Amino acid sequence: MKKLIIILLGPLLLGPTGYFLGKMMAPDPVEAAAMAEENEAGIVAATPEEILYKMPLGKFTIQVLQPRSVLHILLDLDVYIAGSGNFERLNGLEGRNRLRDATVTVISDMAETTLWLDKGEEEHIDQEQLAEDIVRKLHLKFRSLRTAQINEFNTARSLRQ
Repeated sequence: MKKLIIILLGPLLLGPTGYFLGKMMAPDPVEAAAMAEENEAGIVAATPEEILYKMPLGKFTIQVLQPRSVLHILLDLDVYIAGSGNFERLNGLEGRNRLRDATVTVISDMAETTLWLDKGEEEHIDQEQLAEDIVRKLHLKFRSLRTAQINEFNTARSLRQ
């Protein structure tokens, strides 16, 4: 009987004690920010709203129609969302589909206006600039979107029939 009382009362008494001692011993948020600023490497801790969460969107194939040929561009895109609340809202099935559909629309519009690529110039496409352009246009609908990364970028040209 004594063992049962000790087993039941131990967690009931020590749990709240540990919780309140942890609150008392934890540094104040102001002190934590000051310690981060004094870091030798100069790294400043980000606030929870500035933490970026990676959301892979998958692969997209773009067809850029040109007078005598069709340029096929395959890119694998990841986007980064600011804030855990925004990420959870967009990470569901409906939010991810809306983001993917908006990305397809943006990329399709860009492909229609990319007629200036001559033969052989597709290898010199600036991928960082392309990702920035996609993010800039997506940011109008998805305000929490901060940046994107192109993981895979392949091009192929075929003759137009």
